[in-house]
Amino acid sequence: MKTFVASALASFFLMHTPYLYANSCGDLDVKYNLFDITNEEIFHNGEGTPGPRRLVTDQTSNIVSLSSKRLIQTTLMDIDSLTLDIQKVSGSRIGGKTTLVICTIDENKYVEKLWEFSVRGGKRNINDHWQRHLVGLKDKKLAVRLVGKSPTGSARFRINLIRPNGEGKIWQPIRSVHSRPVDGFADLHVHQAASLAYSGGWYWGSHDSPFLSIGVPACDGHNHANLSSLGLHHIESFLGSHNGEIYGYPSFRDWPRWDDIKHQQVSQTWLKQAHNNGLNLIVASVVNNQWLSAAAVASGKHNNSFSPADMEAAKRQIVSLKKMAEKTQWYEIVRDPWEARRAIEAGKLAVVLAVEVSDLMPRSDGPWLQQLHDLYDMGVRNIQLAHESNSIFSGAAYHRDAFKYNSRIKAWFDRDINYASGGNGVNNPIGLTSEGEKLLQEMIRLNMLIDIAHLPLKTQRQIHSITSQKNSYYPLFNSHTRLGSLLKEEDRSVLKEHQTTDEVLHYIRQSGGMLGLRTGEEAMLDYTHPQKGSPVENNCDGSSRSFTQFYQYADDAGVKLAFGSDFNGFITQMPPRFGDQACASAPTNDRNVQIQAQGQPNHNAPSYVQEFNYKGLAHIGLLPGLLHDMKNLGADTTNIENSAENFIKMWERAYNPNRQAIP
Repeated sequence: MKTFVASALASFFLMHTPYLYANSCGDLDVKYNLFDITNEEIFHNGEGTPGPRRLVTDQTSNIVSLSSKRLIQTTLMDIDSLTLDIQKVSGSRIGGKTTLVICTIDENKYVEKLWEFSVRGGKRNINDHWQRHLVGLKDKKLAVRLVGKSPTGSARFRINLIRPNGEGKIWQPIRSVHSRPVDGFADLHVHQAASLAYSGGWYWGSHDSPFLSIGVPACDGHNHANLSSLGLHHIESFLGSHNGEIYGYPSFRDWPRWDDIKHQQVSQTWLKQAHNNGLNLIVASVVNNQWLSAAAVASGKHNNSFSPADMEAAKRQIVSLKKMAEKTQWYEIVRDPWEARRAIEAGKLAVVLAVEVSDLMPRSDGPWLQQLHDLYDMGVRNIQLAHESNSIFSGAAYHRDAFKYNSRIKAWFDRDINYASGGNGVNNPIGLTSEGEKLLQEMIRLNMLIDIAHLPLKTQRQIHSITSQKNSYYPLFNSHTRLGSLLKEEDRSVLKEHQTTDEVLHYIRQSGGMLGLRTGEEAMLDYTHPQKGSPVENNCDGSSRSFTQFYQYADDAGVKLAFGSDFNGFITQMPPRFGDQACASAPTNDRNVQIQAQGQPNHNAPSYVQEFNYKGLAHIGLLPGLLHDMKNLGADTTNIENSAENFIKMWERAYNPNRQAIP
């Protein structure tokens, strides 16, 4: 009886106490430091990676005698079940017996063993599969531990994670008949969850709390976005120094500001404010850059439970946004244009998931095709082929000299990345790769959206050729851009290829696509229509008057338009027309003249308009204020006011096999 009671108590504690499974599961609570991210760049999550490897969608691992290896997911699962498929792909002639232990760890560090089995050594069992459907995985990380049991020999195993919907199945939408267009406008590029990017070390605040006290609290100026300990003062001058306390809630003395690139601009409260005033669709772009993640990790201003790897950061943000959708009635992630229509008709904000990272679907994370299918199954409907630096799919548009050098250094570490010198220093000679063309065609098969932002002119021309000639003018859009024809030379020289030419503007219009207009601080050249003239005078550099110049230019070119704010995207936003920060992009000797020309704002306008008047685009809740100001200045805003409907029409066009060029 005593033996039975002791056994029962032992079983209870094994099931309910964290880490009592450590002998079989191993330590699953992984912390990330500079050593880890350095190994990630050197070993690409391969066999030589010291410590635990990241468990990814499809990978192989070798285990030698009397040793053990751990493969651990670094991102919480967004689904409750999957199929784990394990195959023995090779083994030594003798020895190599292996025990495999499959476990999970949750947010509270609770470890649970799901499955344990042993595989005989030698040449036996080669190509055999062991499969199990695992359940109860949501909000947990999966881990596989391999333990070599023989005194000699080795074995190699392939470990594959198969999501419930399988691989590459096209989402079947429920097509609904609509009697009228949806209301509202769209923002095609919002980094809502960027506080979870860059190893959690840059953007301060929270995107998913309904309380400003949690979403935008004060910071002490040293606990994030601070690279001074690394001596990287030349980078800090570009990113802006951050020393001393920054006051957000409740005084809002220092933040939000239009020129802030270190604090949350898309809190749930501010996003809901924008939605209440007409914003009905956003493209929520998950983002990361491993080089900046490395800087955050090296500075010690990071969350050491966050993997710095680009794709892990992307999945971490996707999971967070999906959780927000589950608990927020007015916010809905949509997977097809008809879902978007129904969400907006129900009074909700339609959210389209997109991925914008520099190390897109690398071999370290498994076959790119399976990675794409997994992202698609998670709800992602748009992927940028390159961002800031060259990827395995395409070159990236040169944008600031630092990113050009980043592409060169990146190619030293990764044999899959190409870099070519030469050219004119403005246009990247690396275009669409063979893998990039395959990715493009697979995205078209899946009815995904094609965003040509951050792609060089060479790639944009190649994509236009493929989508027009082989795919009946499949729609193209640019989620966030400026028009090269209206940029001043000082801005054009910095942005280089990260701008839209008149040639590409024609591609977008012809394909039935859209343009997301960046709401940044750039001054613009005057635009005057040959017949209609210019209804909005361009006399406040960087403000809504500058923005309206290139809005009118693109509108007159017949292109469907939306905002492409790039909030939380390391980009300063639009300064106001009134107050001490007015017309901030004007030359010093002309600024006071420009400020005086603005007169006085309407103090009877809605509160969000009055806040925009003096703060500019300090946060996303003020985006409707920009639209209001454009109309007040005399612009015809019909195009951008209907941008939610136009985006959905563009997406529906992707499903239409009878597409033709827009004349």
